[in-house]
Amino acid sequence: MIKNEDWTWTQETLKAIIERVIERRDEYENEKKNDFDAGVVMGYNFVLDMFKNDLECRGYNYDEFMKD
Repeated sequence: MIKNEDWTWTQETLKAIIERVIERRDEYENEKKNDFDAGVVMGYNFVLDMFKNDLECRGYNYDEFMKD
């Protein structure tokens, strides 16, 4: 395992990861051509829902968390 001692996880780190998942989901949504692609989009939605639920169960409002 690579040890990145200088990597500090912050709320901004999590927000950047979520934004990248949203970006890729949207790209895939526009590119989908078959049922497999639709399934991939559903997978991205599942992951985004997991992030939202985990944030909200810790007392964060997802929409407020994701604002700039």
